Amino acid sequence: MSTLFKSMGAQLLVPAGAALLLAGCEPVAYVEVPPPATVQAPPPVYYAETPPPPPQAPAANPLDQLMAPVALYPDPLISILLPASTFPSEIAAAGAFLNGGGDPGQVDAQPWEPSVRSLAHYPDVVKWMAGNGPWTQAVGAAFVSQPAEVMKAIQRLRELARAAGTLTNTPQQQVVVQGSFVEIEPAQPDVIYVPRYDPAIVFVDQPYYGYHGPYFSYGPGYQAGAWLTFGPDWGGGGVLIVGTGYWHGGGGWWHPHGEGPGPGFHGGPGGANVNVNVNVSVHAWTYPAGRPAPRAPAGWQHQAQVVHPQLVAGIPPRPPQAAFRNIRTQGAGAVAVVAANPAAFKGSPINGSIIARTASPQAARGANPGQPARPQAPSAVPARPAQAAAPVPNPAPAGRQAATEAPAANGANTRTPAAAQASAAGAKAAPKKKPKKKPVPAEVKPKEERPAQ
Repeated sequence: MSTLFKSMGAQLLVPAGAALLLAGCEPVAYVEVPPPATVQAPPPVYYAETPPPPPQAPAANPLDQLMAPVALYPDPLISILLPASTFPSEIAAAGAFLNGGGDPGQVDAQPWEPSVRSLAHYPDVVKWMAGNGPWTQAVGAAFVSQPAEVMKAIQRLRELARAAGTLTNTPQQQVVVQGSFVEIEPAQPDVIYVPRYDPAIVFVDQPYYGYHGPYFSYGPGYQAGAWLTFGPDWGGGGVLIVGTGYWHGGGGWWHPHGEGPGPGFHGGPGGANVNVNVNVSVHAWTYPAGRPAPRAPAGWQHQAQVVHPQLVAGIPPRPPQAAFRNIRTQGAGAVAVVAANPAAFKGSPINGSIIARTASPQAARGANPGQPARPQAPSAVPARPAQAAAPVPNPAPAGRQAATEAPAANGANTRTPAAAQASAAGAKAAPKKKPKKKPVPAEVKPKEERPAQ
């Protein structure tokens, strides 16, 4: 039996049993299940790559560090200091004599080497060198074994200070750029002033921002005298023994014009040159034969008391902190930084032929105290034109070899036109020497055809 159900206008015919079953059940409530919620993943996080470390600054040249405390001394004084440093025991004796109340006017009667007696006329310098014995020993050993490298280090430091604006003319000193050399001369007649400065201030890789000194202070003026019988040989890489009229006379200082003696004195009336007789005896200073060469302290390149000796009292105060805004490298290490990238230097135009005079590998390792260097013979004093022209036809002496090679690294052509033409002709002729004779020999093809026969 079937039962007819009507629901919402529709007819449904179901069996009777099913109808009874449906009639006895309660209505079923259906719960709508929401669709599963979609959880959106957080956006990916991108992490910036770690920037590479800044390029490491070139290591400071040990000789630059060694010579930084005295590189800006006037030429007449540095010419005495270098040979005197090769006798450290006598420097110690002279320091003890002066510190003990000895009369500086009696130093010429002491049994010391001539350079030490001359330097003793400047008591502050001798006392400082005696108080920094390890530094004095290292300088003496370096100057005996490699004088040309020591002179180049002084020139590198001077050029950097000049271009950075810290080495300038003052009432006490005059800075003269002659050719490829930076000279420092006393500015007042009959008087030498010893500069006091901090190497960490005057040698920097960029000029100071809004600060113009002072970078130097000076002690008491010392008289010039007949003991000034040493002169720098910047071109030959050493020190000269000169006559008493080499530096001074006629009421002023004589400017030796870089590579050798010049025609007159500075300091005449109105600053004019005064012509004098320059025919004086000049020869290269040499370390005494048969005397044991000075020895530097072992590992001096890594000893702070050697490369950073105690500073002279009375140096100027440090520049304000705001002045250091563009400076990253201070001290002698700035020389290597500027030499590695001179285009980035923002001071006065820097002479690449000076700043790039790098020391030899031996100099980088330190002085060899057992082998005194062979000195370069100086040119004749009156023969100025021949001396200036000597580097062109002849091989450069040991003290100038790096100077002639350095401009090539800065884009300058140091070869003569004939050498350049020969090099260019050789470069063009090189491809013509290989007319493909080896790749196509006449015997190769017949040998390959013999097995086929």
